[in-house]
Amino acid sequence: MAQYSFETIKTLLNRSIENGWEAELTLRINSRDYMIIIYNDHCSFQRIGRYDRSGEYNFSSLEELYKAQQIDEICLEKDWEKIEAFDCLDFELQGFI
Repeated sequence: MAQYSFETIKTLLNRSIENGWEAELTLRINSRDYMIIIYNDHCSFQRIGRYDRSGEYNFSSLEELYKAQQIDEICLEKDWEKIEAFDCLDFELQGFI
């Protein structure tokens, strides 16, 4: 079960960009690791792993990313509660969590 809501994560990612950080948020779903990265002008979602292709998708907004079908048939809007863990060193370094 996800320990943070999408709105909380969205707020922290947007605060990171406001502070000049391109934050990398790692999340685990179905025992696989994925990453959301926020940039000034877009965001991306990808699988983490050196043996599999990352399947990186880019989006113009976090809302678009949240609603879109991702690699491994993940849709964060419907699968949010399947998130097993979050990790973001960038949030910790900025003092958010």
